[in-house]
Amino acid sequence: MKKLVKCEHCEGAKQCRAKGGRSCDACLSAAGRRRHDWATVRCSYCGGRGSVWVEEEAKPAEGEQ
Repeated sequence: MKKLVKCEHCEGAKQCRAKGGRSCDACLSAAGRRRHDWATVRCSYCGGRGSVWVEEEAKPAEGEQ
């Protein structure tokens, strides 16, 4: 089963500010910007939504180990 959790990369802000107020290289590249641009772009990990779907770990049934 999947659940919606806050994006760890942008911490739910929807914009990447990983490098002291500017976006990281991965998010800049995904937005079509150069790696050394001083810019703030949407987070490429969550797509600018602020949250991501993750798979919940299956808990073993009672009696299984």
